[in-house]
Amino acid sequence: MPIIFKDVKYVYGAKTPFEYDALNGIDLTFEGHKLTAIVGKTGSGKSTLVQHINALLRPTSGEVLIDDFVNGPKNKIKAKEIKELRKKVGLVFQFPEYQLFQETVEKDVSFAPKNFGVPREEAIEKAHEALQRVGLDESFYSRSPFELSGGEKRKVAIAGILAAHPDVLILDEPTAGLDPAASKETMDLFKQIHSEGTDVFLVTHDMNLVARYADRVIVIDDGRIAFDGDPKALFNEDLEQYSLDNPDIYRFAKALTKRGLKLPTRDLRTVEDLAKAIKEAKHE
Repeated sequence: MPIIFKDVKYVYGAKTPFEYDALNGIDLTFEGHKLTAIVGKTGSGKSTLVQHINALLRPTSGEVLIDDFVNGPKNKIKAKEIKELRKKVGLVFQFPEYQLFQETVEKDVSFAPKNFGVPREEAIEKAHEALQRVGLDESFYSRSPFELSGGEKRKVAIAGILAAHPDVLILDEPTAGLDPAASKETMDLFKQIHSEGTDVFLVTHDMNLVARYADRVIVIDDGRIAFDGDPKALFNEDLEQYSLDNPDIYRFAKALTKRGLKLPTRDLRTVEDLAKAIKEAKHE
C-alpha cells in the first residue's frame, strides 16, 4: 500500500510558549514491500511521524497520502473514513498491554474485528487465530488479561492488533522491557508477518534490531530526514552524529579489525554472519 509524505510539518503547542516543530518538511515515499526501521534520538520526531500514517495526528501543513486516503490539515475526514484507515493500518504502541480493557482475553482480542464490522463468531475465530500466532493457547481464552504476566499481556495486546489483519503494521518500540529471548521471539513473529505480505514499520532505538531485521532505515534528527537508505550503508557511517549506537556485531567486528582481523563489516546483519566472517578471515 503506497504511503507518501509531502512536505509534512507538525507543530506541538502551536501559538503557545511551548511551541516547537516536531516534524519539519518531511518528504517520504513508501512503496514496495520492505520492513522499514525509523530511528533517531529521543524527541527526534519518529513516533510523531508514524502517528500520521493512521491519522492519530494530522499535519500542521503538507499532507500524507495513505492509499486513497488523504491526511491533511484542511480536508474534512469522516468518522467512517478514519475507521476504514485504521482497519488497514494497525499501530502497536510502546507498551500495548496498557490498552487492555475487556474482562477476558478472548473478548479483548476479538474487539477490534467486531468493531470493524466482522460478525461475532468470525471475530472470535480471528481472535483465536491471532492468539495462537503469538503463542497463547485456548487455556488463555477465558482468563482475565489483568491476571497475566507482563509478557503475556503484551502478547494479548499484539494479538488484538493482528486479529484485524491490517495491511500495514506500525511497531513503536515493540521490544521495550523485554529480555533478549522474548525480544527475538517477538521480532521473529513480526518478520514472519511481514513475509506473508503485511508492510511493517519499526520505530526503535535498538540498532541491533535494525541490523537483523530492517530492509530500509530512516534516521529522523530534530524533525528532519537525516538518512534514508540501506542499513549496511548507515552502519558504515559515524552514528554518533545522530546520537545512535552501532549494533553490537559491528562494534565487535570493528574491534577485531583494529587487532588485525579484516572483516567485511558491510555484509554483517546477524551474529551468524559475524561468526562466518571470522571463520573465513582466519583461513585467509
